[in-house]
Amino acid sequence: MAPTFFYRSPLPVVTIQGVDANLNGENNDLPLKAYEFGGIGNAPKEIGNCETWNCSRGAWRRQMNLRVSKSFSLVGRSRIEAIGELFNVLNAKNPAFTITNNQTSAAFMQPNAYAGDFQQPEQRVGQVGFRFSF
Repeated sequence: MAPTFFYRSPLPVVTIQGVDANLNGENNDLPLKAYEFGGIGNAPKEIGNCETWNCSRGAWRRQMNLRVSKSFSLVGRSRIEAIGELFNVLNAKNPAFTITNNQTSAAFMQPNAYAGDFQQPEQRVGQVGFRFSF
């Protein structure tokens, strides 16, 4: 039996004002403040001044995986090993990397997708396999 726990602190996220504040024709001006993901449906937390491109922070990430295997003897030196794996055992609702970064949006600093959604990684899935040795 082998459990694996993944834990990651928030990654840097680009946030933009959503308006052309310096009148250069680009809509990607840095905001005055940096923000951190405050939870699903919650307003983002202010974490200081935004002085660089990746000044804000996304969401924490947690995931528990489990692998179980058992080996059985067959004829002579041959063996068979049964293997079962379960990914995201606790069904953690981890926001995916796509976070709305436009300050003028009603969904500012809210995820667009979650781990486990269609075509997103880390969904709760399992697999069974066998290994023959001879």
